[in-house]
Amino acid sequence: MKNHYSLKRLLLFSLVAIATSAIGQSTSQVIKITYPESRAVFQRENNNISTIYLSGSYYQPIDSVQARVIAEVAGQGFNTDWTTIQRNVQGGIFQGVIRAQGGWYRLEVQAFAAGAVVGSDVVRKVGVGEVFIITGQSNAQGFQNFGAVGAADDRVNCVTYDNTQANSLGDPPAPTFQQLSASSLIGPRGQSAWCWGVLGDLITRQYNVPVLFINTAWQATVIKNWQESADGKITKNIFALGTPNENFPVGMPYANLVIALRYYCSLQGLRAVLWQQGENDNVPLHSTRKDYGLAMQYLINRTRQDTDRYPAWVLARSSYNDGQISQDIIQAQNDVINTYNNNVFAGPFTDNIQIPRFEGNVHFGNKPGDEGLNKLGQAWFESLNAIFFTSSRPLLPLPQPSVTVACNAANNGLTLTLPNLYKSYTWKTGQTTQSLAVTKSGVYRAVLKDAYGNTYLSPAVDVQNPIQPVVPTISLARNPGQAAAAQQQICADSTLSLVATVPPGTASIWNTGSVNRNITIANAGSYSVQAVNVYGCKSAQSSPITLTVRPKLPVPVVEQVGTYSLQATMPGPTGGQGDQYDWRRAGELIPQNTPVVKVVVTANYSARSRTTFTLGSGSTLTCVSNYSVPKAFSFDQTTGGLSVYPNPSRDGVVTIETIENLKDAEISVHSTTGQPLATFPVPSFNERKAIDLSRLAPGTYIIRVQSAGFNLSRRIILVR
Repeated sequence: MKNHYSLKRLLLFSLVAIATSAIGQSTSQVIKITYPESRAVFQRENNNISTIYLSGSYYQPIDSVQARVIAEVAGQGFNTDWTTIQRNVQGGIFQGVIRAQGGWYRLEVQAFAAGAVVGSDVVRKVGVGEVFIITGQSNAQGFQNFGAVGAADDRVNCVTYDNTQANSLGDPPAPTFQQLSASSLIGPRGQSAWCWGVLGDLITRQYNVPVLFINTAWQATVIKNWQESADGKITKNIFALGTPNENFPVGMPYANLVIALRYYCSLQGLRAVLWQQGENDNVPLHSTRKDYGLAMQYLINRTRQDTDRYPAWVLARSSYNDGQISQDIIQAQNDVINTYNNNVFAGPFTDNIQIPRFEGNVHFGNKPGDEGLNKLGQAWFESLNAIFFTSSRPLLPLPQPSVTVACNAANNGLTLTLPNLYKSYTWKTGQTTQSLAVTKSGVYRAVLKDAYGNTYLSPAVDVQNPIQPVVPTISLARNPGQAAAAQQQICADSTLSLVATVPPGTASIWNTGSVNRNITIANAGSYSVQAVNVYGCKSAQSSPITLTVRPKLPVPVVEQVGTYSLQATMPGPTGGQGDQYDWRRAGELIPQNTPVVKVVVTANYSARSRTTFTLGSGSTLTCVSNYSVPKAFSFDQTTGGLSVYPNPSRDGVVTIETIENLKDAEISVHSTTGQPLATFPVPSFNERKAIDLSRLAPGTYIIRVQSAGFNLSRRIILVR
């Protein structure tokens, strides 16, 4: 076979880098799915069910995560109900699994906090279906500009990774996928949709599931190249002997195949390896049946040895080259297929398809009236029949490793820890330790390998700054957003509501142990709060709020002290500034707040004290006592609206009360003959008034109270 390098290369490395960097999110998004990627297809079991491993980041405190799948197009899958995939999520990441039947889905998650949905995310076009690795030589690899037909169905996909130039022996980047168009590069080496777009369409139409292709085929190879490179030997290109390109790159062509098995097969699972090869072993090598059969079986066994798994193989029966066919090659392929319990199946017989060939007497192609690639795709489909899907043993995706995220003792860095079940660990940063110390923002992910080199991707941990939250402030609930004064006080029967102002995406931890943003306190003491983020890192303690709780005020005693007067007195000092009182008549407040009040309605009266306290900061607080025992008052109608007492008076001091509240009143004292003796102006006569008549000689006198519309007199006797 001639080398065919007139290929148009697809430059996808930049797209992969962009997709990887897009994982980082701002805290405006509550939850983000970081695995799987859109168009990822997971291999189904023979019962049409597979496990989808998913993980992602969350950016504010949450309690649990639910997930479900919804068919992208009605009839192309089986919707699931919401199911909880993780409870008590910690460390800013979530992980879980969801079981789904074959189909093409929207993968949805929703985050819960305190029983309510607080965020959601979706990845479109995630599949449960069939995954194939294509390998062999040029009629498996394909070429550009040979008339290949892209898949018409959106569910036919391929890996985007391009290893045609680098020939890297390392792992591919985090997987990305695309719909299989006519010119797609089917990573890591496949050129164009070739016949695989047609095959993908036929499978999706027949089985109603998506398909993923990975192509490791290499043009101009003979089976010896695969065997020797599997053994770690440098193998030669028989069509380039004597040229600078006579040696295949180190490890190739086998390396691409085993990397695909260890990497993509671990992540996505695998239905089978599709082998299309044999033409060059016919011409020019003319290999024997025994040699080809032994080499073929060796290659199959080697893939199983190198992965400790048992992938199925499907062998095309192919030998046609330069007008010649080889029964030895075909029989050797059949020998491997017919080996008992080999998990190897018969692929299409291709020697009678498109004779003569499209190009070089060996390569298929599409041209008007002779669509050889389409016929080849149809032949592959007919060999991958219902019996094959029932009998072959698929490899299922391997479980995604868990990662724990813990804040360090200083609360300024994180420790990411992976399980100890694996042989090697390689972080994106280059470290090869099981745990990783993180002190700055970024997306951290590790590649893990088991003893056989099978590859596992850890969840991506999206670390955002600041790792240690800024110190929160405390506000009063009645003044949110305004920092509260350091000294606060409440009455004994009251509470104070505090609000922690914490950075976005963080929670609050009070020194009381409460984890709510708002707390209500009733006990004296010092209160402070820390912010804690999704990684478990805490801020320093906030400035404290010191609460003083005033003792309960004693209940006043109410007594009648005059004809129309009741007086409330406290049993002892309150420590406040100027006691006032609330008065109540038969349960109804009356508009008086002095210790002594005028009452003119027969009823039960009670009072409570109202005392104001002042802190050193100047803030004031008014507390109230309970109401006193009701005091019965009976209005005396015999006074005629003016009461003078005591009568007689022994010390000359006389108390005067009026039933009405008077303005600009005057009290005058007269002898019984009408001679004026004393005058007392009273601008506001709304409470009892005491006058001193002790300078007058003992005897009988007339006391008169006058105001606009009021003029009453009473006799008073002064005695010694």
